[in-house]
Amino acid sequence: METDSASVKTAVVVGIAALVSGLVTVTTGIPAIGLPIHGTPLDIETVIQVKLFVTTLNAIVLLAILWNYLRVYRDLPNRFTLSLLLFTVALLLYAVSSNPLLPIILGFRHGTTLGPFMFLPDLFASIASIVLLYQSYS
Repeated sequence: METDSASVKTAVVVGIAALVSGLVTVTTGIPAIGLPIHGTPLDIETVIQVKLFVTTLNAIVLLAILWNYLRVYRDLPNRFTLSLLLFTVALLLYAVSSNPLLPIILGFRHGTTLGPFMFLPDLFASIASIVLLYQSYS
């Protein structure tokens, strides 16, 4: 029965995160970031929008994990739960710093165009974060 509850909670958090990430992606003006485009095979705006979606999703899911681990640490303060907290904070910092909005907000306009390799690591981090979220609810 707890597995069903964990699955439902995970699905709700991921669904809300996907909705918020979609809204952020749709409402953010990506074409004006000033990246040099030299006839890349993939549309760079699309790649950046996918990266924006995935990294925002990561950040929201990691915030939910952080909240769960903080509750666990409050009830059971030990080195293992503290290490889980630090691990989650490190992943959260990675998600925030790899989000394309951060350089735009800070005024950096140019970057490299790596096609799908620009967002694939973030996609793998999303999968790992969702597994961690599910495990934190079980």
